[in-house]
Amino acid sequence: MGRQQLQRILADDYLDGLTDWSTADLRTARADCEAEEEAVSYARRLMQGRLDILRDELQQRDGAGDADGEVTDVLARLASVLSVDRPAPGSSPLQARATRLRVPAAAADYEEEVDQVVGGDFLEDLHHRPTSALAEAVERLAAHEHELSQARRGLFDRIDRLRDELARRYKDGSAAVSDLFGGA
Repeated sequence: MGRQQLQRILADDYLDGLTDWSTADLRTARADCEAEEEAVSYARRLMQGRLDILRDELQQRDGAGDADGEVTDVLARLASVLSVDRPAPGSSPLQARATRLRVPAAAADYEEEVDQVVGGDFLEDLHHRPTSALAEAVERLAAHEHELSQARRGLFDRIDRLRDELARRYKDGSAAVSDLFGGA
């Protein structure tokens, strides 16, 4: 899986001839898209966690941290930094998707990719890093997170189109729900 699978699925021609596909191919493609979406979502969560940590460190340096002005170590603040539940800018609760809480099969590929943007070692010694380096890391992470968000939207589009085609087939009788239980 990983980037090659993602690029293959997001290619403009991926769903060409969808109505001519076999039902088994539709189900396989849907499962592939769902697995890749899970991996991309996992990578986004890793990025968002790193972004939250870096942004909090920048806030601490700007004096917007603790009410008493005391700068505390990021480890002491980590639980509160990562527990803040902020909706994505421009997101709609009506378009929300369920969050899966397992580590996807392609996790290692995506963890490596996230580390290439801003590695875990960068986060280990934040208080000794220049503010400009933190700001640059935030920019890199935010840009990559945006790219992953776009990919995720593309994956959801493909998943929805595959599900719609399957539903159409079940409704018109060209596919049987019982096939799901018979190993088809």
